[in-house]
Amino acid sequence: MENLNYAYVLFFVTICAIGVNFGFKLQISKKLKLFLFTDSLILVTYLIWDFWAVSKGSWFFDSNQILGIMLLGKLPIEEVLFFIIVPLMSVLTYLALVKLTGWSKLTDEGKEE
Repeated sequence: MENLNYAYVLFFVTICAIGVNFGFKLQISKKLKLFLFTDSLILVTYLIWDFWAVSKGSWFFDSNQILGIMLLGKLPIEEVLFFIIVPLMSVLTYLALVKLTGWSKLTDEGKEE
């Protein structure tokens, strides 16, 4: 079961993201296209970097803690999911904080008309 460690963490973060989205009524689905476009840039950049680091031997993934489904022969599927799920959770956390604290109202008040 140790090979599910990374997947468990990603699953937990995903459940938190869903909870934050619905709990704060953030309606991320309305901005999903923008998120996916932006995240695809992040995904490509970091996967190239990961692939390079693994190929060079500077970085590795413990085969005992991953599912074993590899992309390009070097990157576990969990790593790809990481670069989708974690940025999504970061955006949702930011949106929840803005809604909770009213930060957007503060910046709107400071604008000149």
